[in-house]
Amino acid sequence: MPELTERDPEALHASLTAWLRKTLGESADPVITDLHAPTSSGFSNETILLTATWSEDGERSEHRLVLRVHPTRHTLFLDADFTLQYRVMNALQDQPTVPVPTLRWYEDNPETLGVPFFVMDHVDGLIPADNLPYTLEGWLLESSEEDQANLWWNGIDALADIHKLDWKALGLGALADDKYGAPGLERNMNYYRAFLDSASKGRPQPTAEAAWEWLVANQPTPDGDLVLSWGDSRIGNMIWKDFAPAAVLDWEMATVGPPELDLGWWLYFDRQFSEGLGVARPPGFGDHDATIARYEERLGRKVGDLFWYEVFAGFRFAVIMSRLTDLLVSYGQMPEDTDMDTNNLATQFIAQLLGLPSPASLA
Repeated sequence: MPELTERDPEALHASLTAWLRKTLGESADPVITDLHAPTSSGFSNETILLTATWSEDGERSEHRLVLRVHPTRHTLFLDADFTLQYRVMNALQDQPTVPVPTLRWYEDNPETLGVPFFVMDHVDGLIPADNLPYTLEGWLLESSEEDQANLWWNGIDALADIHKLDWKALGLGALADDKYGAPGLERNMNYYRAFLDSASKGRPQPTAEAAWEWLVANQPTPDGDLVLSWGDSRIGNMIWKDFAPAAVLDWEMATVGPPELDLGWWLYFDRQFSEGLGVARPPGFGDHDATIARYEERLGRKVGDLFWYEVFAGFRFAVIMSRLTDLLVSYGQMPEDTDMDTNNLATQFIAQLLGLPSPASLA
């Protein structure tokens, strides 16, 4: 949820200019222009875009920057850790197979914006939209089948490349904390169970609870080493240039787990934005079986129980939607009597996958 409109533009401009002058030095003489918040900014962070010009080695240079700012009024995730995405992207700065934006500074002193923030370089490219989804309109749907295919397979390759990284060698061992149980599937299940209990605030969640019962009854036993799990693994969290990933974004759900955790999330959102909406997938996208085969070939190992992981993805998204509903109500963007916390894209598609009653009929 962009909060830039709640800040005084002139005061924000002055604060950031002063911060850049302190960070770069007086001789840099920084000048900020084009200060704005993207309309697509989500609820997990505030995002600010700007262009800054400063002097370096006697020459003026222009830099397009992105600020990710700790939320000032809310947190979307249970036990949200604002530093997480910075730490993961910082660990990936020199990994040629996983492009991420170049990080510049992390500022934990609240003097400038009232909360911590970090700064990274802007990456040029296109992002498939979530609202309205890319399966309904937009540049991807209008692209050729060949270009759609290139994007799909390049994305699957990038996902496998993330999972091939040595997360321990990258200094990301803290992702394997055991606060919610043994690292991997146990920890992730316990975390989202606790998240649902917190987000629901005692309100009935019939579809999510039915999905949870199914997940517990059918829980697989993962085989193989844990991998770095991106968390929010989908094409809408990549910047694309010439139908290849220019940057992998949004690491606030990063953890360690079986590779199926991310692949299931990827496949779930592909299906939700097509089957779940009653529309066709972009015709150039690879089919379900071919996608899994390509991923396995790239990763170098087999995966299994993917329907279970797709349902788990839907459950996790349903939990997030429950929490998001409260935030929308608090911002006055939804009425207080909305049923969106139980009747939304996630619960509707979970019901479709598991043959459950329609959430609308249960609301």
